[in-house]
Amino acid sequence: MLKSGLVRDAEFSSLMEKVQAAPQILVGFSGGLDSTVLLHWLHTFIAKDRLTAIHVNHGLSAHAKEWETHAIQFCAALGVTCHCESVRILSNGGGIEDGARRARYAVFEQRLVVGGVLLLGHHQDDQSETMLYRLMRSAGPKGLSGMPVTRALGCGHLYRPLLSVSKLELTQYAVQESLTFVEDNSNSSDMYDRNFLRHRIIPILAQRWPDYRQRLTGAAAINLDAQELCRSLALEDLQSLQVRKERGGLSLSLACFNELTAVRQRNVLRYWKLSNEHSGPNAKIIAEVLLSVINAKIDANPKVVYQDTEYRRFSNRLYMLDAHRFSHAQTQAMDDFDWCHEDVVDVGGHMQLAAASSLGSGLRVPPTRMFTVRLRKGGETCHPVGRTHSNSLKKCLQEFGVEPWWRDKIPLIFVGQELVAVADLWVCEGWQAKIDELGVKIHWQDNS
Repeated sequence: MLKSGLVRDAEFSSLMEKVQAAPQILVGFSGGLDSTVLLHWLHTFIAKDRLTAIHVNHGLSAHAKEWETHAIQFCAALGVTCHCESVRILSNGGGIEDGARRARYAVFEQRLVVGGVLLLGHHQDDQSETMLYRLMRSAGPKGLSGMPVTRALGCGHLYRPLLSVSKLELTQYAVQESLTFVEDNSNSSDMYDRNFLRHRIIPILAQRWPDYRQRLTGAAAINLDAQELCRSLALEDLQSLQVRKERGGLSLSLACFNELTAVRQRNVLRYWKLSNEHSGPNAKIIAEVLLSVINAKIDANPKVVYQDTEYRRFSNRLYMLDAHRFSHAQTQAMDDFDWCHEDVVDVGGHMQLAAASSLGSGLRVPPTRMFTVRLRKGGETCHPVGRTHSNSLKKCLQEFGVEPWWRDKIPLIFVGQELVAVADLWVCEGWQAKIDELGVKIHWQDNS
């Protein structure tokens, strides 16, 4: 096949130069028309031992095992390595289609090595469907800019070399090369939104505007420019919002945030998460964060959860946190345990406890060199070094500004039944190491 038969020469040359230089080349391979043409096309000019097809078995169809077998056999015929992986679909509030996509991309990310590339077979018709689908979901400029030809993915990059190619051209190529591919029976069901657009809406658009693909491509380019302007403005605003790293995430100053206009506030919330390489919240979630978190009553402890992110408010700051840290598995009560300060131990919430020896400072090490680590049970008292008297642990945590969601998860350090330190926040009176005494500096830190 001529390389220009699918991709224009200039695009091909630029793209393939980057692909050929990559240490790893993965190809998403469902066994359908798009991925079959892509893999066959690639194997005609890239050494077969450099290609690895990735087949994800979503387990959603009775034919899933047959498709996996077909993928293995097709790759074997080409002499290309095929890696198959089964996944469990979690809708996560976004529906089956979104859940399948998230599971699939998680597999891709796990397989990518540093600098590796993943090629997918999305084509021009897919781009049109994607834009219409996102329009119906009230997408903004980012969503309506369509699927990018390339973007970062995990520790590598994703490429879509067929975005300028129509499905008709792919079909013609498959016929020319006598390729066999699987047909997903669910593609004929209008129950799924994309199928409804493909079967009911797009044919009507094509009758009225035969060049609808080009029109949508033009709109995508305009939205890409608008998206970049919005992103640049958000990053500029974030510079003025005193953003800082927190345990489990980030926070920003609400005093500064409230000085922004409403439209810029929404823009910041949309791009704050995006600036940290995550998908941003939609308009509904942004409105909920503004109403239920930022503008909640002063004595409230509000929270909004979106996918893998929690939005919370504390001490006139808005927090964007990793929701996985506060999942049920991470918040189950931790049993008391003995701890040698030379060991690094997990203490829940994706946090760990470590210590560094420090002669004459920090927490004094007892003769046994062992501590006991516990979580709050209620009723504890302590006397932080430098304070005139002891107080309840609850009050001390409040005075030290510990966020409410961490107070029941903070590791307490005991010697016998005596509380001697609270994580890395303070040492209790009488337990600070004196000159020439062995002490330790405790670190309650991320375990990532």
